Amino acid sequence: MFASLVLVGASIAACSSSTETPAPESGVDGKACQTDTECATAAAKGICDTTAKKCMALPPGHEIGYRDGTPASVEFAEIKATSAATKPVDLAFHRSPERAWELWVVGYGDNSTWVGKALDTDAPTWERFVDPAARHFMHKPTAISMSERNDWGTCGDNDNSQNDRSPSNFMGPALFSADLSIFAVRTPTGLGSHLDMLHSTPFCRGIAHETNRVYWAFNSYDQSIDRYDFAEDHGPGNDDHSDGIIHRYAVGQVKGVDGVVSHLVFDPSDDYLYFADTGNGRIGKLDTKSGTKGESLPRRNEPLVDQGFMDGTNVEVVVAPGVLDQPSGIEMRNDLIYVTDAATSTFHVFDKSGKEVRRLTTDLPPHSLAGFTFGPDGKIWFTDRVTGRILRIDPQ
Repeated sequence: MFASLVLVGASIAACSSSTETPAPESGVDGKACQTDTECATAAAKGICDTTAKKCMALPPGHEIGYRDGTPASVEFAEIKATSAATKPVDLAFHRSPERAWELWVVGYGDNSTWVGKALDTDAPTWERFVDPAARHFMHKPTAISMSERNDWGTCGDNDNSQNDRSPSNFMGPALFSADLSIFAVRTPTGLGSHLDMLHSTPFCRGIAHETNRVYWAFNSYDQSIDRYDFAEDHGPGNDDHSDGIIHRYAVGQVKGVDGVVSHLVFDPSDDYLYFADTGNGRIGKLDTKSGTKGESLPRRNEPLVDQGFMDGTNVEVVVAPGVLDQPSGIEMRNDLIYVTDAATSTFHVFDKSGKEVRRLTTDLPPHSLAGFTFGPDGKIWFTDRVTGRILRIDPQ
């Protein structure tokens, strides 16, 4: 169990919403010190090298701690306890500055969405939502990816047999509004509040926003990575999908594991999509600009503007098998790749060459870790799917 656990219902110091780590102020390195507090400046936080008794800049990957990587080297602050039945697997902060401290959490176990507000104050609030048509549009959600447009994408780990009584594979990513006057509100059509949905990725294990209404999905059924462009959404509870585009990449080059999420993250700096290839025990990256249009997809579940396989796409291994057991959650920050290992409940940090920079063991039971995100405070906020908690890493 945790060596250091802090319950948080009180204040969290408000910081800039930027996720960039500021460079240490000139003079921080080399200053004599006895404790870390002596190494903090107005511009940055340093740490005290207790052996040399000198200040040093925070090391790469310091968000998971900068000591020895044991559970005692950080504090795990409990932000919210839902229930074990919720099985929260991912979370995302709202993208607008006005709502920067608003956190959205999806529950794999009960198709729920939790929204926490004012998390930087002494009086945070939480509310649970379940969309009226979650049984189709948000059944066993594996991830949430927030866009800058006040909407977000998710996808479900199922083949729609919960509705059709036999597998129909009529499943894929869905788009929802982050406007709480729209989300989870019943509509006359009986199709819930979803803004859009396209249906070529059953057993979807992860989703990542690229731009506008474009999302990437981890397709564990077809062992592929799928790119979806919703174009214009059809509005709450409607069903016109005719402007959608679906392209399938890297067929047979990825593999999922039942019950484990396989997340992805798009890096706009190099147009690569980094992904947790859970079943193959590795981290890979896809050159999203590579490939040429090939044959049509075999399942034509709706009229579309365009669809098909992308041939000749470039997929590279970043972290080879043997380092991670079941890579699951993945995020990027400052050109570093942060990963959770579901099998070992461990955090890892790698550089883009695949070299491990840092790791943190949590002492949580296996399969506790899944998705995580960086908060406006620059810290890692993550889900514990076994106990149903939302936690934050506070490096010490």
